[in-house]
Amino acid sequence: MVEFIAAALIVSGLWMLLELGRWMLRELPKEQTAVSLSVSPGREYVERYAQAFGRLAESYRQMPEKKEHLGDEEAEHILELIRQRECRNCARQEICWGEGGYETMCLLENRLWHMEQGDEDLTEPDPELEEYCLKEQEIRAALREFYLQERTNLMWSNRMLEQRAAAGEQIRDTALLLHQMAERIYQIQGLREKEYRRLEKELRYEKVNCRGAWFYKKDGRHPELYITMWVEEGSCIPARDLSEILSGALGCRLVPAGDCRLAVKREADTFHYVTDTEYQMFCGISRMMKTGELVSGDNFAFWQGETGQVVMSLADGMGTGVEACRESEKVIELLEQFLDAGFSQETAVKMINASMVLQDHREIFSTIDLCMVDLYEGTCSMIKAGACPTFLLRGEEIEMVLCRDLPAGMMQSCEYEAVKRQLSPGDRIIMMTDGVMDALPRENREERMRELILKARSNHAREFARRLLEQILLQQKFQARDDMTVLVGQIWEK
Repeated sequence: MVEFIAAALIVSGLWMLLELGRWMLRELPKEQTAVSLSVSPGREYVERYAQAFGRLAESYRQMPEKKEHLGDEEAEHILELIRQRECRNCARQEICWGEGGYETMCLLENRLWHMEQGDEDLTEPDPELEEYCLKEQEIRAALREFYLQERTNLMWSNRMLEQRAAAGEQIRDTALLLHQMAERIYQIQGLREKEYRRLEKELRYEKVNCRGAWFYKKDGRHPELYITMWVEEGSCIPARDLSEILSGALGCRLVPAGDCRLAVKREADTFHYVTDTEYQMFCGISRMMKTGELVSGDNFAFWQGETGQVVMSLADGMGTGVEACRESEKVIELLEQFLDAGFSQETAVKMINASMVLQDHREIFSTIDLCMVDLYEGTCSMIKAGACPTFLLRGEEIEMVLCRDLPAGMMQSCEYEAVKRQLSPGDRIIMMTDGVMDALPRENREERMRELILKARSNHAREFARRLLEQILLQQKFQARDDMTVLVGQIWEK
């Protein structure tokens, strides 16, 4: 419980730091016009936070490893408890634990070893011990009692180590994200004086004033622009209407970012523009609850981030109904929050897995099916945790992408690797929960799914998803034995 509270405080602090970083990116352009952000104290502060989190994460690594079996220390503790409780008033104590102490310890340790191997019946008499000891039945019962106690203690010790490791992993990922944030602050640059004056002049023709214009290139590509603007008089001007003027300043096609304000008004505000993408994505969803249930245990999300990425995600909670819905809904919410904060998809899934492991009051499992599409490059990256295969439809060709990682919440140490694919205009990404796949006969299930996908012909993603699920339901005479969800994304050039 202490580890869970500590982890909660850490995550709360992380969100505060992330909001601080975002505020700095928006507010600094308002206050500075000629000073480079590379010398900004804000970067120094964020870097210090990152270093502090890194040192804290390192301390979590320096801890004992999990143990699968009782060690010598636990065995000695069991024998000492038996000697103190059962042998203290025995007439043969001096013989058994004195001159014959070595034989006694070997006999009891041998029985403990067999217990550890699972080939010892804890209730059956021990002929060798019965011949050697006057209190064989009491000793055997005490040995069983203390052995089970030590096994329980070992289980809880391992559980605490898992929780510490999970919290340490989250802290390490937090440190990495803060380093990236500090680097981003360092890379933000102001426009050259000549370019800034030309931009200022062009905006004035539109009756728009500006103060401070800063650009940032993520990975050296796809510039983003932060600019503070306001109008002196008249009605407000849509931010999108100024895209062409701003695009000329950076030499690339800019559009308002998802978090950009919609209109330039009389109050000065900082506006965020990003490089326009080469591709666009359309999504379709079709769902069916398990027959007799009022709530689906499946949840999904489809949204476009600020950096030209579209996120498609599916989560299937353990079981069906309200409880499964809560589990999968929480997974989807955390995915959106972590990815929006800037975590990589691998880190986001690992942190969700860790948070589910940290729930010590009950076991919580959920599948995670995550696909991120880069609309600049036309690529997709997929991670699965216990999820069904994803099908990529390219014309008449179908590729099945399958990962065999366990559902989130089952194991603390899970390494999730992304599977990447290049997409072409018109390609479809078809994701589904296990209720859809399990509706088909076990034999040649994947081949049968390929046939149904080819039959579900439609140029619209939503209609395609509806037709595919309809064909699946026909296999069960429209009686859904489990929650079913089909999520389809189709990529096109702009």
